[in-house]
Amino acid sequence: MLSRLLAMAFCLTVALDFGFAAKVREVPAEVGLVGIDAESAMFNDGYKVSKVTLTYKKKLDPSSVTVDDYEVKGLQVESVEVKGTKVTININCSNVWYPERKGYKYELENDTFGKYAIVTQKGDVTVSGGKEIYTGPYTITSPKINEPRVFKEFWDKVYVDLKTDMEIRYAAFTPANYDKGWEYPVIVYIPDSRATTNVSRASLLQGVGGSVWASKEEQGKHQCIIIAVQYPKYTEKAYGPLIAEDGGWTPGLEAIYQLVRKEISTSRADRSRIYAVGQGEGAAANLLIGQKYPDFYAAQVAISPIFEIKDMEAIRLQKLWVMVSSKDSQSYEAMEKCLKPMIGEPNLMCKETWSVDNSAEEFEQAAKDQIAKNSPNNYTVIDGGCREYTWCIAHDIEAIRDWLTAQ
Repeated sequence: MLSRLLAMAFCLTVALDFGFAAKVREVPAEVGLVGIDAESAMFNDGYKVSKVTLTYKKKLDPSSVTVDDYEVKGLQVESVEVKGTKVTININCSNVWYPERKGYKYELENDTFGKYAIVTQKGDVTVSGGKEIYTGPYTITSPKINEPRVFKEFWDKVYVDLKTDMEIRYAAFTPANYDKGWEYPVIVYIPDSRATTNVSRASLLQGVGGSVWASKEEQGKHQCIIIAVQYPKYTEKAYGPLIAEDGGWTPGLEAIYQLVRKEISTSRADRSRIYAVGQGEGAAANLLIGQKYPDFYAAQVAISPIFEIKDMEAIRLQKLWVMVSSKDSQSYEAMEKCLKPMIGEPNLMCKETWSVDNSAEEFEQAAKDQIAKNSPNNYTVIDGGCREYTWCIAHDIEAIRDWLTAQ
C-alpha cells in the first residue's frame, strides 16, 4: 500500500512539473512593453538614430532575445542587448558612402525626419523564469529622439533680408565663457544643396561639417562662434536656387553674406578671422562670396566645389584648402581647370594626391605632411571615392581644422 501511495505521489509531482506548473502564459507585447527611448548621434555621413531602448514590465531572459525579434523602420538592426527589463537595439551606423564608394541619394525629406523611431517586436520574448512570454507582433513609436549633446548647444535662428524679405535659416553656436570679453573667430559652414529643405537644422544633419567645431575637443583647442547656414526649400521656391547654373551671383548668396555680417555685428566676433567651410554647393557658395567680397573670409576649406572659380585674382587674397575626389567628375574637372595656374606656382599652391583607402591615421599624417610644405594654399585630390565620401574624409581631419584657424 505504501509503495502504491508513493508511486501515485510521484506521478502527481511529474504531472504538476510538466503540466499545470509548467504552463507558460502568453501576454501580448502591447501589455508587456511599457516604454521606448531613442537616441541619435552625429557621424561623418550624417545624423542617425544610433540605438533604441525598450522597457518591459518584467525582466527578460536574455537567451530568448535575438536580432530577428525586432525591426526598426528604415534602419538595420545590428545587435541587441538585454539588461533586466530593458532591451537595447543597436543600429548599424556604418558609413553609407564607403563600401562601393558610390553612395546613395541621401535626402532630408520632410519635417518628420529624425523626430521619432518606429520599432516592431516581431518575435516572442520570454520573461525571466520562463513562465510568461511577451508575444509579437507589436509596433511602438518613440515620442521623440534624444539629440546629441552638441545639437542642444546650437540656437535656431532666422534671418530676414530687409530688401527682399527672403528668409535664411541658420544654427548658431557660441562658446563657453562667452561673456568674458574677448573676441572669437567665426566658422561659417554651408552644406550641400541636399540640405535645402524645410527640416529644422538641416545644416547640422548632413554631416559633421558644422557640429565638429562645437565638440568639446575642438572648443578646447579653438573656441569659436559657428554659423551653420540653411537655405530653406520655401526660399528656393520663391527666389530661385542658391547657386545659378552659370555660377553667377544670386539673391541667396547676397542674403547669406548679409546674414553673417549681421550675426557678427551683434556678437564678440574677431572680424579678421572669419573662416568658411563648405561642401558641394556650400563650398561653391562660399567661394562665390569670397570672390565678390575678397576681404571677407580669412581662409576657406572648400570640399568638392561644384563650379569653377571664375575670379582667381579675388580668391588669391584668401587662403584655400580645396579637396575633391578624382571620381567626382564635376568637382574634379572644375577645380583642375581653375586651379591650374596656381598649381604651377610652387609658392602659391601645393597639390597632393591621397589614396581613398587610407586609414584615419594615414589621412591625418598626409594632411600634416602637406601643411609642412608651407604653401599658402593647398589642393588635395582623393584618388577614388565619391563626392560625399570626400566630405567624410575632410571634416574628420584635425590637422585641416588646425590649418584653417591658424590663418
